[in-house]
Amino acid sequence: MKKAGIFSFIFLQLMVAVYSFGGIFGKLAARHSFMSLKFCIFYALLTGFLFIYAIGWQQAIKRFELTAAYSAKSASVIWGMLWGMLIFHEKLTVLKAIGIVLVFTGLIVYFSKGGEEEK
Repeated sequence: MKKAGIFSFIFLQLMVAVYSFGGIFGKLAARHSFMSLKFCIFYALLTGFLFIYAIGWQQAIKRFELTAAYSAKSASVIWGMLWGMLIFHEKLTVLKAIGIVLVFTGLIVYFSKGGEEEK
């Protein structure tokens, strides 16, 4: 596995968080009638955030193996649940909490030793 520093991993997670904002703006756009001003604003924000993500993702995957970068992208589930609770006041259920723990544990295992290739 390529060695990437903590700042590279933070940048990678920042890009995953930016990616997860696409879902927020999509949900907000869906609340308004098609082609209304608010729909267009949220859709433009969605497009803008996905553009930022596309550029940032290309920079992030330079520092990681592709399998590692896509494994880290699974954290978008965690970000989505966090945004759902904070922005849309969705409830955190026991099953969702278990899912967060499993994803987070998987990321820790993969990035600590689980992602290293056997010699």
